[in-house]
Amino acid sequence: IKVEGEVKFDREGVANHAKQLANRVKGNLEGSLVALGVDIVDGRGVLTGKPNEVKDESSGKVYTAKDIILAPGSIPFVPPGVTVDEKTVYTSDGALELQSVPEWVAIIGSGYIGLEFSDVYTALGSEVTFIEALPNIMPTFDREIAKQAERLLIRERPIDYRTGVFASEVTPGIPGEKPVTIKMIDAQTKEHVETLEVDAAMVATGRVPATNGMGLEDAGIETQRGFIAVDGKMRVLSKHEDGDVIPNVWCIGDANGKMMLAHAASAQGISAIENICG
Repeated sequence: IKVEGEVKFDREGVANHAKQLANRVKGNLEGSLVALGVDIVDGRGVLTGKPNEVKDESSGKVYTAKDIILAPGSIPFVPPGVTVDEKTVYTSDGALELQSVPEWVAIIGSGYIGLEFSDVYTALGSEVTFIEALPNIMPTFDREIAKQAERLLIRERPIDYRTGVFASEVTPGIPGEKPVTIKMIDAQTKEHVETLEVDAAMVATGRVPATNGMGLEDAGIETQRGFIAVDGKMRVLSKHEDGDVIPNVWCIGDANGKMMLAHAASAQGISAIENICG
């Protein structure tokens, strides 16, 4: 085998592949639902406050059903002081677009989302700096797993980190003209400790439930930081402490906060359906 010239990656091709893969998975799921006789309505459903009713927010049309499963998912959490333009300062959603490959990218937060993207960026030639508020990187990981991840995914790569600091202010830049500015303060004293100027910044500080504006209050459902309380059968409770079961309303996935992972949401969906069917 002989390769002539310089071997390069195709940034646009990588981005398109990721987008096509996501669209293919989405399309296959929709196709499976249609084949099973499921009606799919494009829109955003909200509870009306009346039992067994859901309203399409855009059209205003009201649908009735014996049981309602809430599965709105989650959205990236953006801390106060961080300005996101999805070009030079972006969330994981914007990072998937891969509009550019920055020479130096700061990743705010060092959980599994930040770690996955650092793997991608360093493979494409970027230098990465983690900014973590807690004393250690990967703070939510099991310590043995964190050690292995640091050895395999960080130590031999162009990655450094700042721990025990908040990114108190992040200002977008202009690609090729002005850097992204990140002001950092000590997590304990709140005093300014450093200002970084980087080519791009990714916000990977976790996700929050996308439950705002769903009419939960009208249905008598209190949330805690946006999370909906459920029992072991995925039945929605009126509140987290000593809440009553809301009849025929269920909640699965990130919105209930039990385990914010896709396979957990799938298992919870199966559980909800089995309990609905008895």
